[in-house]
Amino acid sequence: MPYSIVETCIGCTACTKRCPTNAITGERNQLHVIDPTLCIDCGACGVVCPPEAILDTFGNVCRSYKKDQWPRAVVIEEKCIGSGCELCINICPFDALSLQHTDRIDDFFGVSTVDEKKCTGCRLCEDVCGWDAIHIFPLKHEVVKDFSELTEEEKQIVTRARKALGVI
Repeated sequence: MPYSIVETCIGCTACTKRCPTNAITGERNQLHVIDPTLCIDCGACGVVCPPEAILDTFGNVCRSYKKDQWPRAVVIEEKCIGSGCELCINICPFDALSLQHTDRIDDFFGVSTVDEKKCTGCRLCEDVCGWDAIHIFPLKHEVVKDFSELTEEEKQIVTRARKALGVI
């Protein structure tokens, strides 16, 4: 199930600029919409949404972060097998990962390295890595708000949205 936008959307367009697949459309100052056929459930939209009007695939409200706190991939070099694997590099739709030589790892081709300017923190690399060498920080459960943190109005909106999505 894709991410969705609820009626508290202010139409600021931050999500449309951050979405790596152009799945979000909408006019400025109007409610935006996520195309479920294009959404890859990466959450890049949720972390940039000022009114926190984006729900994840489970109907949880995505927490907004300042730019310097946006989710980013971190490679644990000692765990990365580098050449011969490259699953993370092949799955990354943003070319944010590449093999590089490091001072500590002398593998012939190097280890996976993150280009932070290209990384959206979509978690695809984290999900595909079988060596537990890539992690996205903040962690997945940290980028959603607990239901108890919402105002009564937000709780009503989220509950209606969850029902419409068939989550509850």
